[in-house]
Amino acid sequence: MKALLLSTVLSAGMLLPAGPAAAQAAEEGAEAPANGNEIVVSARRRDEALQEVPQTINVVTAEQIEKLNLRNFTDIQALVPGLTLSGGGSFSTSATVRGVAFNPEASGNNATVEFYLNEAPISSNFLFQSSFDVGQFELLRGPQGTLRGRASPSGSITVTTRKPNLQKAGVSFSATATDTHAYKGDFALNVPVIGDVLGIRLAGVIDENQGNQIHSIKEDGNYTPAPFRKTKGLRASARFEPVDFASFNFMYQTLRSRQVQFSSVESASFVTGNPSVATPVINPFDRLSLEDSGSRQGQDQQIYVWSGELRFAGQKLSYTGSHNHQDFLSLAASDGADYFGPPRFQLVERTFRDPTGYEAVCSEQSLRANLTPTNQAYFQCTHGSASRNSHEFRLSSDERVLGVFDYVAGFLYDRNITPSRLTQETPLMNSAGTAVSSINLTSIVRDANSTEKSWFGNVIAHLGERAEVSGGLRHINYRNFSSFLQNGNRTIPDRNNTVEATVWSGSAKYRFSEDLMVYGTVGTSWRPGAFAIGDFNLQPTVRERSFFDLPPEKSTSYEIGVKTSFLDRRGRFNVSLYKQDYDNYVYRGNSVYFINYSLQGGVVRSSVSSFNFVAAVPATVKGVEVEGAFQITPRWSVSSNFSYADGQIRNGTIACNDINADGKPDTNAALPTVAALQAAVGPGENVAQCAYSGRTLTSPKWSANMQSEYNFPIFDTAGGFVRALVNYTPRNEGDPNNTNDDVSAYALANVYAGIRASDGSWELQAFAKNVFNTRRILSQGGAPLSSAIRTTAGGTINYVSDYYSVSVNSPREVGISLRLAIGSR
Repeated sequence: MKALLLSTVLSAGMLLPAGPAAAQAAEEGAEAPANGNEIVVSARRRDEALQEVPQTINVVTAEQIEKLNLRNFTDIQALVPGLTLSGGGSFSTSATVRGVAFNPEASGNNATVEFYLNEAPISSNFLFQSSFDVGQFELLRGPQGTLRGRASPSGSITVTTRKPNLQKAGVSFSATATDTHAYKGDFALNVPVIGDVLGIRLAGVIDENQGNQIHSIKEDGNYTPAPFRKTKGLRASARFEPVDFASFNFMYQTLRSRQVQFSSVESASFVTGNPSVATPVINPFDRLSLEDSGSRQGQDQQIYVWSGELRFAGQKLSYTGSHNHQDFLSLAASDGADYFGPPRFQLVERTFRDPTGYEAVCSEQSLRANLTPTNQAYFQCTHGSASRNSHEFRLSSDERVLGVFDYVAGFLYDRNITPSRLTQETPLMNSAGTAVSSINLTSIVRDANSTEKSWFGNVIAHLGERAEVSGGLRHINYRNFSSFLQNGNRTIPDRNNTVEATVWSGSAKYRFSEDLMVYGTVGTSWRPGAFAIGDFNLQPTVRERSFFDLPPEKSTSYEIGVKTSFLDRRGRFNVSLYKQDYDNYVYRGNSVYFINYSLQGGVVRSSVSSFNFVAAVPATVKGVEVEGAFQITPRWSVSSNFSYADGQIRNGTIACNDINADGKPDTNAALPTVAALQAAVGPGENVAQCAYSGRTLTSPKWSANMQSEYNFPIFDTAGGFVRALVNYTPRNEGDPNNTNDDVSAYALANVYAGIRASDGSWELQAFAKNVFNTRRILSQGGAPLSSAIRTTAGGTINYVSDYYSVSVNSPREVGISLRLAIGSR
């Protein structure tokens, strides 16, 4: 019966327009719209109904997060087509929206998508580690900057944690366990210390799982453990409202994360069709790795956010301040091709600071003490930290000025300090490649900081009851500094400059009726020039530098849209079309071979290395976004989203693999020799460049989702429910220079069923994610894994393995969750 009901729900839902899932009442302390089912957002720094804002906004509420068992921050993307969040659990995180990507390693935290926690700007890595006690998630699409935080070309993501309730005490708890060895428990305790005046809230999380669920073929439980990810977090919040015209909030969060993860491979026979040469034979869906120790990472985070608000004479003075700090450590194996795997080379276990092996001593001296010529795995050890302080002051209208104008004016100060220390190990072989003669250590010391000061303002003019126009400006003063030392040598000049820029925005909307509104927006954005770290060449050329040190990026965006509701607001349907033109868009492609000069045995020698360089290119993105929801009956709701983005680069110049020197990027380029690469790039150059016209991203141009819920009574105090979430991804050709990474269309379906109390005080749920165990290869290397092995004589041994890198989607996961709440939520 339940299977029949679920099938009916899915079939009916696919006939309905696309849109976000459920509505949520206004957050505690905010004035709710007249219709209690409206979603309330703060996109324009005031609480408004979603349908009133002339902008495309996607909202995921706390209720949805609980109902759909979204345990990690990156799970949010399942509800927001066109948004890709990757790197959860690591310190290299990225976000993609509207056809362009944010990669922090390329942009130095100058994002295409800016992130905010309780209205304070925050680096994405702080949010990606875990998600607990969240009030609401909002994605504001399109250029931002004249109303909040920093300028960002493609959108902003705001996360709001739950605030203390000043009237009612409460405690809540939830726990989840799955067949994939994932366990998560979180709690919240709310105490109104002084009724209507002072309240505190404590929340915490313990989250343990296997991360990407890739195991090593050499897993032994000791030197090569099973993959894991362990996170613990605690948050304390206080809310103080001593008088009607003043309110203050404070939040502190600490989080600790540890993990060991592996990279997946497959045997070449599954790519080429030829018999496998090496053993074991690994199927792409075996979820296996050749790595001996994997990538070991640890992070410790501290976040402070405080805010205050004073209301007087129809005006509002607001302040938000924040301080956050994190330390991260990574010990990543450098032998992806497994050249140094046994039985050719003896396994020697490393000495770690603690017996569990996460906290590697990351210094050149300690690494040298642990090295012997028989070491089997070679590493890159990275130790970094990031500190950020921000202060934002705003003066805004609490009541309309002259009955016509709403305004916001303010000042932002934002400072980032991001030093890092990195040590690379490079084994030097004898000329035959049969023995390690010595081990070369390369020390990288990078210091970086940036300071932004910006002044902003925005005015909205209400022209009667139906129309409004708005406009805003932000003037930016941005200073950044970076220095780079390699083995004590300043191979790249210090970067120390100050730039200024101004961005602006304008919008107009007209409401034909309570159920129909049209709008148009135009806006500009700006990002400081990217500086990509990872090319550690001792002798970089001018061309090579142009592919990791870029000029500022500018863009202009245009958007028109329609927002509608129908059947007494039981349903809504919104659609928007946009176009955005970029100058100096930061494009990052796949790894490119280059001639790398490094110190080997006290002598500077050349070898072939690879790096995914960046480039400043012209680009245009066009797209459409559709959303809709419908309450079919009081017990049955359905909603879905659709997003299409076509980003195109026109005649840009990029770093490329061009071994045949025809001026076009090679397809499935294999590892070349130093001589072959030097002949291709030309005398005095280290890397080839090509004219490129093509997509800004290799991800699918469009995607869609649909979700539905049906609930039914069982007892007077409890009822049952069935839920479903389906995500559809179309066929995608991937990288045009890699014929192996095309992906056929697929759909992933999650189903949920259970029983809950009528008052929402408890819920017991069983679920299956990827219920049909759909399997797809999402990416695949264009050539076999290989390594350029250096010798003491200055030569190179090109080793090509019988395996390709591969990534696949997550397998089916079956689990159960329990949620309990007493008093306030």
